[in-house]
Order: sequence, then C-alpha cells, then structure tokens
Amino acid sequence: MTKLGRQSLTDQIVSAVRQRIVSGDLPEGTPLRQEKLAAELGVSRVPLREAIRQLEAEGLVVSEIHKGTVVSSLSLAELQEIFEIRVELETWLFALAIPRMTEADFALADSVIAESAASGIDKWGEFNWRFHSALYAAAGRTIALKLLKGVHDNANRYINLQLAVVADVEHESVDHRNLLAFARLRDVEGGVKLLRKHIETVAENLVRSIGESRKAAPHVA
Repeated sequence: MTKLGRQSLTDQIVSAVRQRIVSGDLPEGTPLRQEKLAAELGVSRVPLREAIRQLEAEGLVVSEIHKGTVVSSLSLAELQEIFEIRVELETWLFALAIPRMTEADFALADSVIAESAASGIDKWGEFNWRFHSALYAAAGRTIALKLLKGVHDNANRYINLQLAVVADVEHESVDHRNLLAFARLRDVEGGVKLLRKHIETVAENLVRSIGESRKAAPHVA
C-alpha cells in the first residue's frame, strides 16, 4: 500500500483502509493488525486508532473478544436491509434529480458508463457508485449522498467478490443506460420504476449468491 505523508489526517487513513475493505483486499473476518497497518501507511498508531473507531461507526469493522478488531461480516438480513435503504433513498433522490439534471450531469453519467465498459469488472462496485452518484447529484441533497455512500461501501465489498453482479454485468450496464435515457426524457415515473426494479434485482441475486456461498463454506460468518 502507498504510504501516507507525515501530515496526513485521520480521514486519509480512514479512506485508505476503507478502500482495502471495499475492494476485497481485506475480506470479512480479517483481523486488523494495527502495528502492521501503521507501518504500511507510514503513520503512528494514535491516528490509526481514531480511524478504526470511525470505520467501526460505519459498520466496516467490529471489535470482537479474543480477536481484536476485524473486518465485519454482514448477515443476509443486514444485506437485505442495506438494499431496502438503497431503494427508498435512491428513488427519492432520483425523482428529485431528474427535473434538475443538466447536460453536464448527463455527460458525466455517460462518461462513467463508457469508462466502466472499458475497464475490468473487478472495479464494478467503484463504477456503480460513481454512476449512481452522478444521477443523484442534481438533487442537491449532500447529506443524503454522504449517507448513501456508506451504504454503497458496505454493499460493494460483497459485490466486488464477483458473487452475483459479475455474472450479469451486461444487464446492469443496460439498466444504467436506460436509467440515463429516462433522465434525459425527464420521465420521473419511468426512471424511478426502473431504478427500484434495478436495485431489487441486484439485491435478490446478491443475497441468493452469498447464501449459497456461505452454505458451501460454513466457516464464513
């Protein structure tokens, strides 16, 4: 991992460790060895401890007896709840955004679609967030977008395991293009309906795939 500079703040450490968790570099159940992480990041353990507390507040890590701090493991019920939050929050944001979107907003979403098509599917979670946030930015709800980012981070670390989304990534891309088309037409009803179906389908596929994976590997929480 690239070392951080001496003047780096706690939020930079949070960002670096969060990225490793979301990307799957630190899978669920992985112990966070503070001495090792501090050395990799080139920071002292004091700001690292502060960063870990923030990551725990985000639900990405948890403290366990006899294990210390480990990357958290979401239950299937928690994953379902995450997508329930996504449905309610994102359909609201999209409905607000569609009438306000500009050509610059459309161009940004288009560019993310093009970039994702040219990149490896191992980065799908990252592009998925960039696309959805581009759709909702015009809503002007910065607090809601910040909250939604945390929700996406928790979901994307499972999506990035290529358990479900990768098998049907072209279908996801088609949905993204169609969502953008509805936005261009200023069709709030059509866009919201498709977005709800899009998120619910991803949730169903992901929860089913993770459930099957955990049955095959019962040692995984």
